[in-house]
Amino acid sequence: MRITNLEPQTNNPDRFNLYVDGHFLLGVNAAIVLQMGLHVEQELSPEQLEQLRDEEAEQQAVDRALNYLSYRPRSREEVRRYLRRKETPSDIIEAALARLDRLDFVNDRAFTAFWIENREQFNPRGSHAIKNELRMKGVDRSVVDELVDDEQDEQLALRAGRKKALSLMNLPHIDYLTFRNRLGSFLQRRGFGYAVSTRTVKALWKELKEEEQDDE
Repeated sequence: MRITNLEPQTNNPDRFNLYVDGHFLLGVNAAIVLQMGLHVEQELSPEQLEQLRDEEAEQQAVDRALNYLSYRPRSREEVRRYLRRKETPSDIIEAALARLDRLDFVNDRAFTAFWIENREQFNPRGSHAIKNELRMKGVDRSVVDELVDDEQDEQLALRAGRKKALSLMNLPHIDYLTFRNRLGSFLQRRGFGYAVSTRTVKALWKELKEEEQDDE
């Protein structure tokens, strides 16, 4: 088998069309062309052809994963599941993940830190809920338990509950029992424990009632 042509693809200059014995064989990433030293008139052994196909399949998996990661950071398991949905063979998935690991594009500790910070800033939740979310994304339990801080639940519950509490206080004739039941349920649905939710309800009721009195 002899390479008879290597031409850049019209719509993607980072890829080449490879022709063998006058016939199109496959598209190849430019990095693989350089890595394997491919050139016109080169003879390809069956072993080299198999290596070429494996390298191209791995590069395609890496490119797909990088595109998936471009929207937001992902856990290692999220990337694996995504490539499985694309019907990527298991050995190619693991090879692609190993390369992404070396390049630090996949890092479950960094992903966990991102997820915690994102939740704290935009959608505060209790540590229990955050831990469940991370485990569902395939992050190892030891990483989750190390990085998710239960001690911040009180502060996060106050932040998560304040807007809801304000809306409840605007209801006509709101009483403490209704306030407690609605706000308590709201907080528990966001992963805050019963004790934290109870203390938060009391603190926000007291705070908002005092503000009402100051405005009178």
